[in-house]
Order: sequence, then structure tokens, then C-alpha cells
Amino acid sequence: MLPARMRSASGWSDACILNISPRGLLVYSTGGAKPGSFVEIRRGTQLVVARVVWRQNQRMGLSSTDPFRVEDIISNEVAAAAVQATTRMAERRVIPRTADDNRLRARAFEFLCIAAFAVALTGSVVFYAYEVMAAPLAAVRAALAGH
Repeated sequence: MLPARMRSASGWSDACILNISPRGLLVYSTGGAKPGSFVEIRRGTQLVVARVVWRQNQRMGLSSTDPFRVEDIISNEVAAAAVQATTRMAERRVIPRTADDNRLRARAFEFLCIAAFAVALTGSVVFYAYEVMAAPLAAVRAALAGH
């Protein structure tokens, strides 16, 4: 299997060359190429323009109008270096994130939201209790001051 990139009407996608001959390819790709459409298969510096002859699930048979050198595509060192570079660049972090990190962050956020709601609710209850008790206590204070 040879990793490659495929460009179709729906854009670029990853592809894997499963079989190769001078005028055709068997490719595995999730790209949206339909039978009868033209695609570009790029592996390193090599480019093959081919027509999709058939498609079954993610496998497709491609037919090229111009013959190409199979050896150039198979032994393309630039393509191998590009694939290694993309796998290295996929994760830029020194320590990759794990599901546990995300779970702990979500739990902390949930705790802070509940704490903020509890503080707001407590403040509302205290304010309401003060309003309810203010009038009777004012009457008691006035009665004691006049006595």
C-alpha cells in the first residue's frame, strides 16, 4: 500500500494505492469521486490524472489516458519523506491531550458553574429575607425608641 493524495471535484483527500499498472490504479479513498469523473493522484512529485472507471465502497478503479512509470511512483523517496513529515506534524504538542484531561477540565468547569449559581441564589435569599424583615424590625426599633 502506497499513501498518496487524491483530488476530485469534492476536494483533496487521503488515498492509498493498492495496485498499480502503467495505465491504471486500484485506490482506496474516502473522497467523493464518482464513476466517470476525473481525479488527480499525487504521490510526492508524481502526478497521475485518471478517470474513475468503477467504485465500490471506498475502493475505486482508475484508468489513465497517458501511461506513467510505475517505478517512479513506487520508489518515490520524496513521497515517503512527505508522509513521515505529515505524521510528525499531526500532533504538535509535546504531551498529547488525553480524554482524562478533557474530563477533568469539564468537571472543574461544571463545579465553577454550580458554585456561581449557589452564590447568586444565596445572595438572592439574603436580600429577600432582609426586605421581609426590614419593615417589622423598623416598627420594633421605633417602638423602643419612643419608650
